[in-house]
Amino acid sequence: MKIAVGSLNAAKLTAVRQGVAAYWPDAEVVGHDVPSGVRPQPLGHEETIAGALNRARAALAAQPEATLGVGLEGGVVELHGWTVMMSYVAVVDANGREVVVPSTGLPLPHRWGQALWAGAELGPLVKTLKVPDSYSGDRSGVLALLTKGLLTRDQVTANTVITALVPWVQVAAFAEEPA
Repeated sequence: MKIAVGSLNAAKLTAVRQGVAAYWPDAEVVGHDVPSGVRPQPLGHEETIAGALNRARAALAAQPEATLGVGLEGGVVELHGWTVMMSYVAVVDANGREVVVPSTGLPLPHRWGQALWAGAELGPLVKTLKVPDSYSGDRSGVLALLTKGLLTRDQVTANTVITALVPWVQVAAFAEEPA
């Protein structure tokens, strides 16, 4: 089995490999440099979902022999007065089935949210702002930084990949669902 991923980002590929290996340990996961079709810092659910779907579709098109295409996109959304960092995992197949699953959300400090909605990107923004009493191992992403290392981007993304793959794992349960 081959899985095409719409990214060459090492952290994303590691997370997809971990998630896929939970079901198919021998699957080959291959990254592809494809465009997301959205701005570098997606804003809102719809734009972030569109980026994930665009990446999954483009990855599958780049590797037509692949069984599935996977796209990951991180963005920020507004929820109940907070700016929340959120990622989506999209999985597509050649039959037209498309599944999109959200990751764990992370509320961001209001000053970060204001900067993001004004056009800043999260990665460069975090480097310019002090995070008091934080986890110093920020190489694992903003999630690890703000949760003091209790959660990492790889861990959360791998779990989201596991949930997004369910229709292809529990085939009998989803047999009567439309593609």
